[in-house]
Amino acid sequence: MKRKNIYRIATLVAVFVSLSACSSDYLDKMQESEGYDFDKVFKDSTNYYNYCNYLVVNPFMLHLQNGVKPLGNWDDMSDNSISTPLFTTVPSQQAQRGDFYALRTNGDADNCNNRCWEQLWKNIRITNTGIRNIEYYPGGETGRNKILGMCYFYRAFTYMELARRWGGMPYLYEPLDASAEMDIPRLSMQETYLLAAQDCDSAAMYLENVIPVTEFQFPTRIAALAIKSRILLYAASDQARTEPGSPGENLWEEAALAADEALKAAENNGYHLVEWGASLNGDDGYYYLFKDNQYETYIPEVLFGRRAQIAWGADAYIQTIRPPGTLAGRYGVAVNQLLVDCFEMQETGLPVNDLSSGYAEQNPYVGRDPRFYFNVLYNNSTVMTRTMEIWQEEEGKGVTGSTDCRVTAQGIPDQGYTSTGYYMKKWMGKTWNVALSQTWSYIRLAEVYLNFAEAANEAWGSPTAKDNRCKYSAVEACNIVRARAQMPDVASKFLNQNDFRERVRNERRVEFCFEEHRLFDLRRWLIGTQSENRDIWRMRITKLAPGYNAALYPTGFSYEKQLYLRRVFENRHNLFIIKLDDTRLGPNFKQNPGW
Repeated sequence: MKRKNIYRIATLVAVFVSLSACSSDYLDKMQESEGYDFDKVFKDSTNYYNYCNYLVVNPFMLHLQNGVKPLGNWDDMSDNSISTPLFTTVPSQQAQRGDFYALRTNGDADNCNNRCWEQLWKNIRITNTGIRNIEYYPGGETGRNKILGMCYFYRAFTYMELARRWGGMPYLYEPLDASAEMDIPRLSMQETYLLAAQDCDSAAMYLENVIPVTEFQFPTRIAALAIKSRILLYAASDQARTEPGSPGENLWEEAALAADEALKAAENNGYHLVEWGASLNGDDGYYYLFKDNQYETYIPEVLFGRRAQIAWGADAYIQTIRPPGTLAGRYGVAVNQLLVDCFEMQETGLPVNDLSSGYAEQNPYVGRDPRFYFNVLYNNSTVMTRTMEIWQEEEGKGVTGSTDCRVTAQGIPDQGYTSTGYYMKKWMGKTWNVALSQTWSYIRLAEVYLNFAEAANEAWGSPTAKDNRCKYSAVEACNIVRARAQMPDVASKFLNQNDFRERVRNERRVEFCFEEHRLFDLRRWLIGTQSENRDIWRMRITKLAPGYNAALYPTGFSYEKQLYLRRVFENRHNLFIIKLDDTRLGPNFKQNPGW
């Protein structure tokens, strides 16, 4: 299908829906407008704004703020980690078994369940209603532009979230009436992403480059351009390009140019990466990109995000962030050894499996990429002035466990304790018994640099090639993110297209771990079925008895990598299951392959 046909289909859908929707009828069927009539909502500037502001105030998902949901981080549904509660209904437990049918009705699976599906479609209805009725808005141009920019932005953002979860969708430009024909053909993922990118352009025409601190959670023009860079990156990737029925367009150049446009706009308007700081683990710099309330620190990098305050004893802290043992939580997030291995050696900038890297198997946590110390709690690491004791066995005493790695006599971790020898640290505060002020980035500037690096390498065949329309080459953009983390430039031996592709994928995994990118990256690269991107490995740690060989075991512990869990991930898991009732609307709105 040629791209002009995508727009023709979308236009036909819009015309069809507009004929079946009536402005005096659809409002009565919208819960978000209950108690209002048309004039009171759309002919009053305050009510009009409040109607559309629902999109900001009521996000489809609250991520780590979501209390006991999902009893872990959503990276637990990928190969980055597994959550430690053992209940069979925990979303990550269901995902690792490949039980996506259960996820669709699991109330805790707010990332992909039927409620999430319904909420995203509700958001689209609100955006379409806001855009459709703008002629009735009685306020000035500034207010009108803010509403239109917000609605176009959220329509693009919502379709991106729908497509990367459930695949291509009908692209609606009008609110559907309750009596309208619902059996509308689905577009492909690539077609859906291309239309969402158009909406980003529309949003950018109306939004401001910079907004006041008090409006932090609203979108800007820079955010719209940044989201466009992600959308086109997804559209160019293998999953969308090779899907049956896809136009199959090579969009890498378009993705690279979109990211370049976003980078130039951001840099020209004062946006920049947060400085790492002087400490090895970034606690005096990078820390404030995610936690605490230093607005002036994180606002230049967080292009679109939310803030939250999580009490020390709240479920969101003790059940999704703070592990049991020394840190007095209830459940932890057990980090995959294979993710730990992605953190390179700082001095050489080489992967730990490179013989020239300087990695020492029996002193594995020394000299690593500083982001390792920020993101991961490991044996003998320190947090909140407390030292983590994480081992499974004591030499001469057998399987005993430790304060932060409690196990049964059979060596099975107690519920809540790590099964891999690590815990996630990224979202933990640094002060004992103090509430966590959290900044969640939907997209930050570091991602745009890496979006460009990936797309430019694919578009122009080399990480060192610099298109004359762009400010950076692929490797230059990647090195900006690495330099912030106090890491050397990508080694020269990786400066060919294939090797650099693997390095930039590794860079994304390290920079964005526990920020809910990994599952979608695995899907769009179509590599989730490979064992190295599927299974969970652990570090088997033995505390050695006095008299051990200090030259061989400099830390007093023996470290051995072991396979822990073979996760189930099949090709059909590259998309979630669409709400079953909605796939019964008719033959055109089909369920995803394999379900």
